[in-house]
Amino acid sequence: MENQKNGYIPLYRSVKKQPWAKDVYLRTLWENILLDAARQPFVANFKGHTWRLETGQLVTTSADLGLALCNRNGEPTSRHAVERMLTVFEKEGMISVHAERRKGTLITVLNYSEYAEKIPDLPAHNSAHNSAHNEASAGAASEVHPAHKTEHKAAHHEQEGNNNNKNLSSSRNSDESRNDATEKFLSRHPEAADGVYSPSGKLWGDADDFKAAQWLFARIALLDPSTPEPSWADWSNTVRLMRQQDNRSHHEICDLFKWANKHHFWAANILSPTSLRKQWQKLTAQRKQEGAAPTPIKSESWNTREAWQEFI
Repeated sequence: MENQKNGYIPLYRSVKKQPWAKDVYLRTLWENILLDAARQPFVANFKGHTWRLETGQLVTTSADLGLALCNRNGEPTSRHAVERMLTVFEKEGMISVHAERRKGTLITVLNYSEYAEKIPDLPAHNSAHNSAHNEASAGAASEVHPAHKTEHKAAHHEQEGNNNNKNLSSSRNSDESRNDATEKFLSRHPEAADGVYSPSGKLWGDADDFKAAQWLFARIALLDPSTPEPSWADWSNTVRLMRQQDNRSHHEICDLFKWANKHHFWAANILSPTSLRKQWQKLTAQRKQEGAAPTPIKSESWNTREAWQEFI
């Protein structure tokens, strides 16, 4: 009964026949898109911008979609992983995606009525309806059960109205609050890499911090291809802290990690920017003791892209 309060969408068994449906993340993302898409034309306020959504559309961000796709440890899926999954759906002809920087991503479910609208006169539906309610006649199968009436009404009014609609769900209000916090964070840190930050703004990094974090992960993945993709906001944030608080350059961060990544002992122990930062003094001392000199910085400027970009 609780589910009926927020509307519904049909989910046909044929979805299991799709090759991509075996991927639990793809299947969950697809279900979330169908559940969040507007059932009727709807005016949404997202990231301070007005969006006039048509039936089958939703406005969101890849980062927000990733927050609803967590592993068993509660860690969300990265923005980049979500974007790769959306590309799968685009290639399958299921959606179209239009992204506007710092405004949001408009997702349109193509042929929405075929995916999410119930067709009561289909034989398969009538058979299932009869079986579920133990009704004998074909005429009874076309009638709407009282519980269905409540569900149907809730579904049709779920995304109707405008910005002042008092029936907006608490989850939408929560999303709007989170978006307001994100906008405030971006106004304070415009240098933050696009999408590489936590909703609260506590974890973030700039484009170069993110690039360094990606490079570190690529080195780890060479040793163990099964290594799961990390939280880029977390990793970029640690790189930023090493740079800003510990006074390390991107070149120095990557260079020391490169040495550790090839070391017979440290390769299995330095598997994140956090462990690199924690063991920095030990790594530096041991590298010096073993006679391994740091890679020279070619650029005169200490912490610019020229000082490390060629290195990675």
